[in-house]
Amino acid sequence: MSTKPVRKIGAGSGAKPEPKPKSKPKPKPKPAQTSVDLTSAAPSTSPAMPHERDEAAGMTGGVQSKRVQQGHVDVERGVQDTSRALESDTAYRKLKK
Repeated sequence: MSTKPVRKIGAGSGAKPEPKPKSKPKPKPKPAQTSVDLTSAAPSTSPAMPHERDEAAGMTGGVQSKRVQQGHVDVERGVQDTSRALESDTAYRKLKK
């Protein structure tokens, strides 16, 4: 079995290596937005996440829904919450343990 010597390209051949192409420096990433301004309906430069779209003031067109208006009236009148949320949360936490 005969083996041929391995020839390294560019080593000792006298040929100059090709210069590397110059690349543009990468732009620095922008810092993440840490808070959402719900007081302004100004459009953002980046797409909003689903929960951010739900909370945005501009999504309602400035008009409250009938359900929100009724909730406000109920709170002002002192009507108690009958959603059973407290009981549901307690039961869920017991099951989770």
